[in-house]
Amino acid sequence: MTTIEKVTVHLTAIQERLTSLERCLDDLERVKRVKKHLEREKLTIAVLKTTPSDYYSWSLDQRAKLLGCEIPHLCKSIIMENVAYLDSNVEDSLNSRYYCVVVQYNSKLDAEQLRRFVRNNIPEPDRPSKKNFNFQHASSEMSETLTGFGHNGVSTFGMKTPIPVIIAGNIAALKSSFLWLGGGAEHVKLRISVQDMVRVLGARVADGITTLRTDLDNN
Repeated sequence: MTTIEKVTVHLTAIQERLTSLERCLDDLERVKRVKKHLEREKLTIAVLKTTPSDYYSWSLDQRAKLLGCEIPHLCKSIIMENVAYLDSNVEDSLNSRYYCVVVQYNSKLDAEQLRRFVRNNIPEPDRPSKKNFNFQHASSEMSETLTGFGHNGVSTFGMKTPIPVIIAGNIAALKSSFLWLGGGAEHVKLRISVQDMVRVLGARVADGITTLRTDLDNN
């Protein structure tokens, strides 16, 4: 290897380390936002836990064992966008362009049932026609812009934009009504109760918006 090649390799390694450091600093800032929100609301029983770097290569059963829960308690936050909505409003929780929908990992969101839930909960005199509802997954770029969180790190607490939250009914129906979801960074998870999400965030519980997935390897 020539001297120039050695220098190039060395500089590449330095750049990779700097990129990794920047990513870590970004993650720390995001998790800090979550912590501040929890502290502000005095949610002292909430728990933040760091997971191993290969966490997402694990089965759901392995993840649940690490977090000390059952598979149905493993959840994620999905930013859904009503692409038929004519405004960018997120202030009206009954009729917002964007929703943060919390679902179980072993379930699949039914966009049609989400549409029905949102539309049916709008008072009839103000209820738009069906053609004004078409829920789709927001792009990863839009999700990060709105929440300030990256992939696998979206938390319902500490979002840059306070998007209305909807919790799948199957989560609220769990015998122990707590869940694990994103804690601000890819490898940080938040344990929180459904009751606290409803009380603090004004989250609404929606029955029937998910179906059980059969394509997952739980083991």
